[in-house]
Amino acid sequence: MKITERHVMMFSIAMFVIATGLFIYLPFIGIEMQLTKEQSTGIKPFMSTADIEKLCKIDVGVRENKWKHIVLHHSATDEGNASKFDKHHRKTRKWKHGLAYHFVIGNGKGSGEGEIEVGGRWKKQIHGAHTANMNINRVGIGICLVGNFEENNEPTYDQFEALASLVNYLSKRYNIPKSNIVRHNQIVQKHTACPGKNFSYEKLMERIASLQPARTHRRL
Repeated sequence: MKITERHVMMFSIAMFVIATGLFIYLPFIGIEMQLTKEQSTGIKPFMSTADIEKLCKIDVGVRENKWKHIVLHHSATDEGNASKFDKHHRKTRKWKHGLAYHFVIGNGKGSGEGEIEVGGRWKKQIHGAHTANMNINRVGIGICLVGNFEENNEPTYDQFEALASLVNYLSKRYNIPKSNIVRHNQIVQKHTACPGKNFSYEKLMERIASLQPARTHRRL
């Protein structure tokens, strides 16, 4: 009887110790996971080079343009997607080729958060219509993030990561220097606030610099 009681007591003590340890450790699990996510942002891109390369394929028989700039935009809307913007640009702006941008990155309201949509202008390597400066449009890749970053929002985490991966890939593929990766409001044209005061260009450049060099296979 005494042996049984001693075993029960020892088992109870062991369970108490385990429970106490879990109680102390559990609050830190979320913190540890968060730190792991934050630390990984300086090591791996949001999308692999292979994924981006597949996404950026152009139509068969189309000759690649000699792109020299990357221009960053926001949609100045709370929601939207490539299809919605394309319809607006065709019907309201009367643009023959529709969607002004080459890529649209969703914010989860109209398309997936961080989802990169490829426009027809990219697949056919047609000039953009995303600035009032036609000289830039002819050689400038237009990337639009869904959202209004001038008023009260900033790009979501997934949007930002997708943008960094895409810009990293395109800049390597076409040998576009950092100085030619610009915000819309840096283009010499009529005044615009695009992509908004809450869009951090400096943070984007730092993020791109932290990514592993993208290996690209440019089609001649």
